[in-house]
Amino acid sequence: MMRKYNLTKGCNMKLNKKRQGGFTLIEVMAGAIITALGLLMLLPMMVTSMNANNIARSSTEVSMLMKDKMEQLKNTDNPISGYDTINGKTRVWRVTPLTSTLNQFTIDISWNDQSGRSHGYSVTSYSVKR
Repeated sequence: MMRKYNLTKGCNMKLNKKRQGGFTLIEVMAGAIITALGLLMLLPMMVTSMNANNIARSSTEVSMLMKDKMEQLKNTDNPISGYDTINGKTRVWRVTPLTSTLNQFTIDISWNDQSGRSHGYSVTSYSVKR
């Protein structure tokens, strides 16, 4: 009994494996272009996030400056109106005696951000005279 062997079967398998391994240059370039476009679409979002972060930092600094000045005015025996500038932020405070035992404190703070837009906050509080 004689067996027949198909020698071309093994060769075809090797050729098929060779064709299936790896990516073509066109596939790699298409993937790189899609990745680059995706990153370019994220760029405006990063810029917006950085601007929002700057505004939040300034707002936090401003609220701390207002709080500190308000505490200073409330803990002073004879507070007076005035103004100062700290880190590019201008504070203006007004002390208004409402009655013989009650003062009104108003603090306005203003500043310009990195793009030149002006911002401002104001707070009013009351305190019993010492």
